[in-house]
Amino acid sequence: MRETVSHLPDYTCRVTLERSSRRNPHAQFELSDRFRLEVAYAGGQELYAWPGDDRFEADIADLLPGHGMVTNGSYAMHMRNLFVRDVASFSAPRDERCEGRPCVRLDFEIPAARSGYSVSAGDAAAPVPLAGSAWFDPESLDILRLEVRVDRTPRSVRISSTRETTVYTRTRIGEIDAVLPASSELVLHDRNGLEAKNHSTFDHYRRYSGSATIFYDATAPPPPDAPKPAPQPPQPSKELTATLDTAVDIDAAIGDAVPVTTREGFHYTARIVNMRRAGPRWLIDLTLAGLTRPSLPLPVPAQTPIIFQKH
Repeated sequence: MRETVSHLPDYTCRVTLERSSRRNPHAQFELSDRFRLEVAYAGGQELYAWPGDDRFEADIADLLPGHGMVTNGSYAMHMRNLFVRDVASFSAPRDERCEGRPCVRLDFEIPAARSGYSVSAGDAAAPVPLAGSAWFDPESLDILRLEVRVDRTPRSVRISSTRETTVYTRTRIGEIDAVLPASSELVLHDRNGLEAKNHSTFDHYRRYSGSATIFYDATAPPPPDAPKPAPQPPQPSKELTATLDTAVDIDAAIGDAVPVTTREGFHYTARIVNMRRAGPRWLIDLTLAGLTRPSLPLPVPAQTPIIFQKH
């Protein structure tokens, strides 16, 4: 595992995050919203961006609204803590069954001083110890599942415990086969009885790299002329009327880019910035160049006229 984690290539993937909650442990979780983000793994860190953006932010909290539960480091930090940084103590391995097939389980603990992990709610935050288990294929030694728990927190923090379970799968990135997350589920309990759950699925894994060419010969031919940039549409000031180029389906998520075309034939990209439930329906808010269209009920067919206004 140390060899595998140390040699993971830099890559990006898409994560779809569904957040839900309940106040009664016997009730069903109710979905509160859904996000789609791009995640980049680089140098042992996770960086985040909205789909289609040209740069990654350092922290997931920079992108998501202040309400609701977020987490970062789900698979980069935990894996490096367990198998690269050597800060965990492991129990003896034991044989188990994982979905009907043999597997090997290792339990572990990481003290708060070495976990690098903290929980926060409101203005209160505290480092916490981690405990959990990892399951491996006994033949290939591929990791199959990882459970990371926070079993105790200081009374100054409203969060009482968390449990995060990640399921892994073998994935091809470029020319490299790697074992990477397929899904993860984080459940949080607070001291008031509220339970919050984040369920994430990971797909669209891609390797990324950069290259440069340096000419030391002064007589080297100049690079070819760069193509002329396409003309940019004018920036709207107070109002813009456009139609949707594609439908926005019921499984839309915050962060999705929505292409639109104005009556004048200019093409823009709007983005979903909020979603909320109104009875049996979902409402979304769209934004475009500082203009908004709030409370648009899902689903929205293609060619639907949309008026964006400054509020």
